Amino acid sequence: MIGIILPIRTFLKFVGGGDVHSKEVISRLAKKVDIIIFPPPSEILNERNEICSSLDNIPFTSPEVVRKICESKEKLRYDDILYEYSKDSNDIKIIYDPITYIHLDMSSKLMKAKLFLRSLNKKIYCDEYLSFDAYCLSKRLNKPLVTTIHPEIRTYIESLRFLHGSIKYKIGDPLFGFKNRYNFLNIAKFKRIVNDPIVRYILSVSEGTLKSLNLKREKIKVLDPGNAFDPKILQYRTKNKEDYLVFWARLYYLKGIFEVPYILKELTRENADIKLLMFGKFFDNNEKEKFFSLVKKLNLEKNVEWLGFISDEEKYKIVSKAKALIYPSHVDSFSLVILESLALGTPVIAYDLPGPRSVYKDLGAVKFVREFDVKSMVTETLNILRMKDEDYFNLIYNESTSKFLEKYSSWDKVTDQILNYLL
Repeated sequence: MIGIILPIRTFLKFVGGGDVHSKEVISRLAKKVDIIIFPPPSEILNERNEICSSLDNIPFTSPEVVRKICESKEKLRYDDILYEYSKDSNDIKIIYDPITYIHLDMSSKLMKAKLFLRSLNKKIYCDEYLSFDAYCLSKRLNKPLVTTIHPEIRTYIESLRFLHGSIKYKIGDPLFGFKNRYNFLNIAKFKRIVNDPIVRYILSVSEGTLKSLNLKREKIKVLDPGNAFDPKILQYRTKNKEDYLVFWARLYYLKGIFEVPYILKELTRENADIKLLMFGKFFDNNEKEKFFSLVKKLNLEKNVEWLGFISDEEKYKIVSKAKALIYPSHVDSFSLVILESLALGTPVIAYDLPGPRSVYKDLGAVKFVREFDVKSMVTETLNILRMKDEDYFNLIYNESTSKFLEKYSSWDKVTDQILNYLL
């Protein structure tokens, strides 16, 4: 039996590509081997009510103790939950974490200060304030651990680039790159964890994701393919393109929503009637107001159409008919958005993040520009828009793209690789 530790939120709401990967892989693992899902102890302690009200919606077996915890309502400690989990561990051969879930309590300035102090010593913590739950469970059960890493951890040079660009375009937290690296490596002490013999493999969805981590290579295995798309969406491909661009991503600053208006403004200098369609839910009302305020300031109201939340079928139809996908994302280890756009027959202009670049660099239909280089993104977009039909469709409908899509069209291939490492 494989013990899988995974946040319950993965089953309840869409968060990102890592969650899609987790659900697709776990649903297939369950058909091949016996699995049991362990909700992370930190999640039980911090989101107990939500978990308890959602247990019946989880399509996989969890330890009976989880339901008992929900029914008792008594106050528990982190270690209490690990102890209870250990009672259901006799048949478990290995622990698997499909998303490298690390919990840090950033709820107050005091907690942030405490986490900083914890980063100054070598101890690896397992409590309700700081924990890499899969590792903590693995240590308690004395079972080997395999985890698939999704976060892209920036180098300090890349973090400086984000700092400069985010100040220029007034987006989010300029220190995001530095904080993310410090949290992962210094507070959570991921490198020290990897050196523990109990950690068997660190799997990665792309070569580029590992660029800045400098981990022990013998434990690192790059999945190839690391992700997949549902081949059913190929039916939406069409050569009946319409005269608009599309932005498809989670709507928040790390996906580049605040550069989009500047890109569009430059494009209107060449075509005043150019149209951008976007859909999805804004993560934050303040960011939503800021985005549309910027759209208004740049006189782009007639050029931007936000469709809100739409069905998958509507989404696929819109993307398949678009001339190009504008994708100025700052966080991606692989990018399912790029993959699905290619499957839908739409070229992509994206930032040169190490993860996506390592996956798509050989495809002419994906154009990479330097992060925050709005002018280059505009230039590449105009180059695509000005193509003759024959050249445009050759960009997508060619042998190399077809072979690429065939390779990445099966979640079973992804799952079988992971299962080999687990067994």
